[in-house]
Amino acid sequence: MKTPRAKPLTTQLRRMDMRWPNLQPRPAGPGALAWLGPLRGFQRPYHVFVHWSIAGALPPLVFVLEPQIEPRENETFDDIPHLIFDEADPRDSALCLFDPEEGEWGPHMLIADTTIPWASEWLHAYELWHATGVWSRASAPGPASRAELQAMRGERPDAARA
Repeated sequence: MKTPRAKPLTTQLRRMDMRWPNLQPRPAGPGALAWLGPLRGFQRPYHVFVHWSIAGALPPLVFVLEPQIEPRENETFDDIPHLIFDEADPRDSALCLFDPEEGEWGPHMLIADTTIPWASEWLHAYELWHATGVWSRASAPGPASRAELQAMRGERPDAARA
């Protein structure tokens, strides 16, 4: 089976400009793309940064800059579902938007048609989770958060609670 070719950077840029004109391209280095701008959640807009390196094995990464992602009251960042967790600073964690083991995203796909709508859906689910404690978006199998993973392993995340 032939592997689909990656979309050219110019195609990615044009499509993003068509669908999400408020996300402005930013310099990202050779073979990379980045955008910065607003993306709407359910109740409010968020300021996001999107980065993708065509040469890398990683999919596009979406970071929420403002307002920052925060845990629910009496919880920690370990409890926030579906983050690509940054150990050094959890506030710098990227959004986990799909199951990589299922091949739900590939470089032959358009970021404007996949990653950005998925990020908006993630923000909707995050706001509802903040209000209800229930993640309303479909999830990959397995634990949804670091806290769930630690509980499955029998680890005590209490030491990380502030």
